[in-house]
Amino acid sequence: MNPSFAVADYDFTITTLEYVVEVQSKKPTEVHQSKTPAIKNEYVLSLTTQGSTNYYISDQQYSISKGDILFFPRYLPRSRVMNELDQWRHIVVVFHLQFGSESDHALLDNLNHVFKNLDQTRFAFLFQELLQAWGEKQTGYLIRCRSRIMEIMHLLIIDSIDHKTSHLRMVETLIGLMYANEHKFYSIEELSREIGISPSYLCLIFKKTTGKTAIQYQNQIKIGKACDLLRSGEYNITEAAERLGFKDIYYFSRLFKKIMGTTPSTIMRKI
Repeated sequence: MNPSFAVADYDFTITTLEYVVEVQSKKPTEVHQSKTPAIKNEYVLSLTTQGSTNYYISDQQYSISKGDILFFPRYLPRSRVMNELDQWRHIVVVFHLQFGSESDHALLDNLNHVFKNLDQTRFAFLFQELLQAWGEKQTGYLIRCRSRIMEIMHLLIIDSIDHKTSHLRMVETLIGLMYANEHKFYSIEELSREIGISPSYLCLIFKKTTGKTAIQYQNQIKIGKACDLLRSGEYNITEAAERLGFKDIYYFSRLFKKIMGTTPSTIMRKI
């Protein structure tokens, strides 16, 4: 699959949560040198709750004000400069991540460092819940803290990829349609009508964006869902095939083996 489309994965988990604290910075300047490579999996997340400051990350300047969120690997060199009368108040979260792959690591490190024009009510609520859970340390607080951080990160990732090319938006619209209508087999002509472009142009942008044809992607979605249905133990092979719109069980089995490298019955035996 084309790496430009695989960014939606972002496979990572929080391993260690160092601290969550609300601080008020009063010093006019502050400098943090780059950290050692040993802690390249350590990240900083910060929500400005009051005031403003000029923040520099790897010599790139950002003007930060209330409601803005900073996110960056902690090893990056950074500094802060503000007027002597200013006061910058923010909630800071420091945590370690474990990645599914190096590509997931690279994706996150290339994420925006500053997020503006966000839903301030929603993010303020999540950060305050995180701060409260960390401070109270009641039973299960680490689970609650991790879940809030993951929710925040998910929202930031969605925001960072929201400014996409029109081609990618078209392709994602069609993929959403395929997922929502699992029983239907869309033809290229039907898909092209959904987004108002020619069939030949659809074939071009879909393959360029995903690395697969629209039909290959549609089949991949269906077989992926079939795996989940079979693994659930609630569906046999015929029932799973029928739910996904297959009228020929033999065609379903052949396609399943072609995509998964094994037969549907093998999946069922593993339950």
